[in-house]
Amino acid sequence: MFRTTAPVRRPPAGADTPAAVPRIIRAARHTAPEPGGVYEPDPVREGFFREMGAPYGASFDRERYAASGRRTSVELAYGALDALGPLSAQECPEVVVVAYATPDFEHAELVASCLKRRLPGEPLSFALSDQGVLAPFSALRVAVEYARRCGFRRLLLMIVDQGTQPYAVPDSGQAAVRADAAVALLVEWPGGEGAVRGMAQGRPSAEVFTQWDERAAVVAGAGLPARGADEEGAAGPTLPPRGEVVARGALGQPCTGVWTALLGAAAPARHMVVADYDRERDFLAYCTLDTGEWGTADGLGRGA
Repeated sequence: MFRTTAPVRRPPAGADTPAAVPRIIRAARHTAPEPGGVYEPDPVREGFFREMGAPYGASFDRERYAASGRRTSVELAYGALDALGPLSAQECPEVVVVAYATPDFEHAELVASCLKRRLPGEPLSFALSDQGVLAPFSALRVAVEYARRCGFRRLLLMIVDQGTQPYAVPDSGQAAVRADAAVALLVEWPGGEGAVRGMAQGRPSAEVFTQWDERAAVVAGAGLPARGADEEGAAGPTLPPRGEVVARGALGQPCTGVWTALLGAAAPARHMVVADYDRERDFLAYCTLDTGEWGTADGLGRGA
């Protein structure tokens, strides 16, 4: 039997480690520099897509697929990894978690395995999906839990939005992908076996905000409109009144949007809260990050 959860390691008796937040070491974003190539018909692959979707009533949308750029998630993730720059032995991650809302159309490649091949050492590497726009928040939480329980210190969170799909997908709203992109966050966990501070997920309520850092600057996702309703007239929950909103994620990038906004935000405070709201599932998530030496007045991240 395979175990898919981190081993539970209880802290030693009498340990009193203060709660901590993840610290960003590096961050980068990658978008495809040019449109994808002209589609070359492939009867075998088209037959595979039809066969795979048939049990679920999903018809292969050949016209849409042929008109798409067909940039794979692996290609996008490699671009974000390259944008991070060379990693020293001390910076290389010990665990890599890939987060996405839309699956890759290229089923012969696994992003997590391909990233592991590009990184020195033997990092634990896997992907997390089926969490909608909040997949990156769940992925970061899982990565930190592995760090706490396994003694890891360096984590790589790879977030991918990839819009080419062989089946019908949303063209509007929060789930629509309008730009292929990937964001890479290289994070340090400085808390050892201590508790995680400033991180929560749940239905919007007073209880879910008990971990909210009211002194931190805020980066809000597209699910959290600025003035009660966004361009499509959808309302979202109200955030705690304190904490300046310094950047907002854009629609069209369901997973990478709020993290792209983080990379472009000025850093008025060392701690920043990243938050988003999944309207379809009525679920909110946020996390507090320590920008450390990474933040600058001109923007937090870099990338292509």
